[in-house]
Amino acid sequence: MKPGIRKWLTCSREKLKTAPLDEADLDRLETLLADQRRVTLYLTARSPSMRSKVVGWALYDPTQNNEPRLMSDEPPYASVLDAVADGWHVAQYPVSNLYSYKDLENDYVGFDFILEKWV
Repeated sequence: MKPGIRKWLTCSREKLKTAPLDEADLDRLETLLADQRRVTLYLTARSPSMRSKVVGWALYDPTQNNEPRLMSDEPPYASVLDAVADGWHVAQYPVSNLYSYKDLENDYVGFDFILEKWV
């Protein structure tokens, strides 16, 4: 949950003990909710396991230009499971039948997880 919304809830619960919420309170909540945007994180792992090591990644943010960008030289998470523990939601798991190559070296091919998060 976004920290601003959490703070609004805490303050509103306290206010309700002494006074009702008013239109200004709801306007503030509406503003906080409108400020949210969804970002998408592609994590490429060594296997379809969520515990597998992350070997590639790209972040897509709708407020930035349309080009994907690497966040750093190091993966943002060691595994998909670590990303989930940090609040990311898996939107799509790897489709294993896409990775059945015959007579080809495909060690470079990973397993793509698509995650999303509201920030």
